[in-house]
Amino acid sequence: MNRFVVSLDISNYNITGTLSPAITELPSLVNLSVAANNFAGSLPPDIHKLERLQFLNISINMFSGNLSWEFYQLKELVVLDAYDNSFNCSLPLGVSELPKLQYLDFGGNFFTGNIPSSYGDMKQLNYLSLAGNSLDGFIPSELGNLTNLKQLRLGYYNEFDGGIPPEIGKLINLSHLDLASCGLEGPIPAELGNLNKLDTVFMQTNQLSGWLPPQLGNLSSLKTLDLSNNVLTGAIPVELSGLKELTLLNLFINKLHGEIPQFIAELPKLEVLKLWQNNFTGAIPSKLGQNGRLIDLDLSTNKLTGLVPKSLCFGRKLKTLILQYNFLFGPLPNDLGQCDTLNKVRLGHNYLTGSIPGGFLHLPELSLMELQNNYLTGQLPQDTSKVPSKLVQLNLSNNRLSGSLPTSIANFPSLQILLLNGNQFTGEIPSDIGQLKKVLTFDMSRNNFSGRIPPEIGNCILLTYLDLSQNQLSGPIPVQTSQIHMLNYLNVSWNQLNQSLPKEIGSMKSLTSADFSHNNFSGPIPVTGQYSLFNSTSFSGNPQLCECIKDNNIIGRGGAGIVYSGTMPNGEQVAVKKLVVKILDERLGDIPLDEAKQVYFVAMLCVQEHSVERPTMRDVVQMLAEAKQPNTFQMQ
Repeated sequence: MNRFVVSLDISNYNITGTLSPAITELPSLVNLSVAANNFAGSLPPDIHKLERLQFLNISINMFSGNLSWEFYQLKELVVLDAYDNSFNCSLPLGVSELPKLQYLDFGGNFFTGNIPSSYGDMKQLNYLSLAGNSLDGFIPSELGNLTNLKQLRLGYYNEFDGGIPPEIGKLINLSHLDLASCGLEGPIPAELGNLNKLDTVFMQTNQLSGWLPPQLGNLSSLKTLDLSNNVLTGAIPVELSGLKELTLLNLFINKLHGEIPQFIAELPKLEVLKLWQNNFTGAIPSKLGQNGRLIDLDLSTNKLTGLVPKSLCFGRKLKTLILQYNFLFGPLPNDLGQCDTLNKVRLGHNYLTGSIPGGFLHLPELSLMELQNNYLTGQLPQDTSKVPSKLVQLNLSNNRLSGSLPTSIANFPSLQILLLNGNQFTGEIPSDIGQLKKVLTFDMSRNNFSGRIPPEIGNCILLTYLDLSQNQLSGPIPVQTSQIHMLNYLNVSWNQLNQSLPKEIGSMKSLTSADFSHNNFSGPIPVTGQYSLFNSTSFSGNPQLCECIKDNNIIGRGGAGIVYSGTMPNGEQVAVKKLVVKILDERLGDIPLDEAKQVYFVAMLCVQEHSVERPTMRDVVQMLAEAKQPNTFQMQ
């Protein structure tokens, strides 16, 4: 009966153990597949006895050992698929003796040593994968003889010496070339421009250098070109304008320079463009996105100037927009406020001005919005929709945004990071903030918020970082703050908070850093729990706080004030100076008291013990200028 079995397929049955030698007793077997099981150990040594075998698939198992078969007896073999096993020997030489072999996959194993030059003798091959092994040495130039080859995969985990053999340019039927992440260096051969059937080229994460060959523009069928993470130099050649089928162009992490050519915007099928971390200058092509297909755009960390093009979301398909760390200026296009497909936006660290477009913060698929370190002005747009936002991170820090925080902030139920610090927001913090049940980091420092800290902030029970410093907040710290059991950092310094410090905060065992300084707190400092871990600087600038402002605690007097002795909860002895809060020099009588205090604060920053804590001269000039303008000074 065995002599009549021509096909055996036991793939995807989760079989364990070793493959029985009895399988070699099926002399008529033509097709054998044991793929996607858990077979281990060596293959039966007599498998070469299956002389009629045409199709052999042992992929996705745990076979190991070597492949020392007598391959020459498998003269009918067309397909040999050994992908994703644990073979840890040299590549077998015998496969080059198989006259009909068309498909050979040794990828995803642990093969070592060189690629045998005899592999270039398998001229009937149309598929060769040696990717994902531990091969080394040079890629043999003899592979250029495989002129029937359609796919060549040599990348990932291999560490070849030298570069790409120019002979690869003889593989005129090649459609897929994968040489990614395999230690290649040197230039990209101009001969690759001969492969006009190529639709996919992966050569990322190597050490390829030199200029982009203009001959790549001859690859009229090319859809995917990834040359990222190399050390390529020069400009993008104009010849690449011939790549009319291109959908993906990745050139990020190189040393390319010059302007981004206008023809890039005119490639009719381009969907993904990633050029980040290069030295590109000039403006972003004004027509970029007009092809209506753009999905993923990342031009960050370059030296680009000019405006953000209005057509980026022309086709309403854009999902990722990353332009951070450039020199872009001007307003954001209003059209971005209707780009409902956007998921990730990173536009920070530019020179953008104007207001945030209506709807931009409330796009239905948005999860990340970063606009920090720009010059944006105006108020935050109110959300009029009732659909809860998917936004997870919102960073608007270090702009010039103003007005009150809209109550629609509650429409961000998924928000985990909210950074509004370094703006000019005013008004009270809305109680709706308590509806952000998933927020982890919350920074509203260096604004002009006033009124009380809403007790509802205690509902943000996942908070680990809370910074409300350098505002004009008043009243007590709400006792509900102690409900935030995971809080690690709390900063309410440089406000006008008063009354006593809540003793309940001492029970917050996760709180390792707190700053209550420069407020109007009074009464004794609680001595229990976490309070005993904080040093004196956490409480400084609150003369009434430690109840030491008494005549019997005076240890010195001077023109600037009276010095009292006091004791911190951790036992630390401190000296507390009660300043004379008036201008003593009559020549300065016309200077407002607030302005004088702000100048004094700048002076104190300039004499910090550690240089990294001192402001730059540019910062000093800005702070002194702001000191003359009410409600603009930011204590840092």
